[in-house]
Amino acid sequence: MTPDREPSLDEIADAAAELAELRSTADHILNQAWTVDRARALLDGPPPAFDEQLWKTVLALGWPDVLVAEAYGGGGGSLRELCVLAEAAGAAALPVPLASAAAAAWCEQRRAAGLTLILEDVGATSSEKEINGTWPLVHYGDAADQLLVLGWRDGQPVLGAVDTTASGVGRQPEQPLDRNPAASITLTDVPLRVLASGAPAVEKHRDALRRSRLATVAELIGIAAAANDAAVEYAKVRVTFGRPIGARQAIKHRLVDQRSVIEIARALVNRAADAVELQHPDAAALVSLACFWAIDSLRQVPEGAMQVFGGIAYTWEHQAHVHLRRAASRVAALGSRAEHRAVVTQWLRTR
Repeated sequence: MTPDREPSLDEIADAAAELAELRSTADHILNQAWTVDRARALLDGPPPAFDEQLWKTVLALGWPDVLVAEAYGGGGGSLRELCVLAEAAGAAALPVPLASAAAAAWCEQRRAAGLTLILEDVGATSSEKEINGTWPLVHYGDAADQLLVLGWRDGQPVLGAVDTTASGVGRQPEQPLDRNPAASITLTDVPLRVLASGAPAVEKHRDALRRSRLATVAELIGIAAAANDAAVEYAKVRVTFGRPIGARQAIKHRLVDQRSVIEIARALVNRAADAVELQHPDAAALVSLACFWAIDSLRQVPEGAMQVFGGIAYTWEHQAHVHLRRAASRVAALGSRAEHRAVVTQWLRTR
């Protein structure tokens, strides 16, 4: 697809078929490598809920490098492809930070080595070679080997990389609902490897964050779809008063409404992904629209699925709370609901 023309119907169909095949392949691989039960088992052990061997498997598959150009050893893939992989990871309850790691690899344009995360702009200050700043909650931050941060030096932005083993890096473990190795991070005069400065640094950082947020919404779609699908299957076999509960209108309407929320989210992600890659003027607003929908509506799908299951879903042994916990933690990585609502509102007013 190019910015100067609309794709033909055949091109759209071919692209959809390729993405469907990618999803089928990803599901097959993940079914061999991971299960929701294993994700729940991690919650039984001591925190954090993170499997290093699984992350090495994901690295070996090249998923964090999907956005890196082939010339730099990456997959040269599209943002839609990353979102398909992220959705598959969400459905399989994969406890890895694929979205942030893939965005960081795209930002550096190099193959991922270890775990690199991209952090939000919190107004960190930078000197000639060092940076200072505090990030209250970074998901998977306690497991990261490198951080990409945006700092400000004399009013000018600087984008750089920080080694988490460097002197001056403070990491205080946090415990979100899904018990991933989150941490509050403080950088005090930490050496900074500069990647870009000036306006290009801001654009690169914002563009990488958009990719990270979209892939996170895609992961939420996978989480929500897995929860809703499980509730649908349960509604078919759970019998009360001589009838499956799925035969009752209240249950049917809830499940259909939740499926609608999922499909709308998927459409919003696809539209925003194309806009980001084509550098469309509406890209930022479309990303915020997808994030707002995820925060406002998509997160509620695992909650609704738990209500279909009833009391059994609130037991530790059931899988439903795994999806609920992961959805809550992923939503927290999308930024402020009010921020996204303001961006979308302003965009709609100017259309």
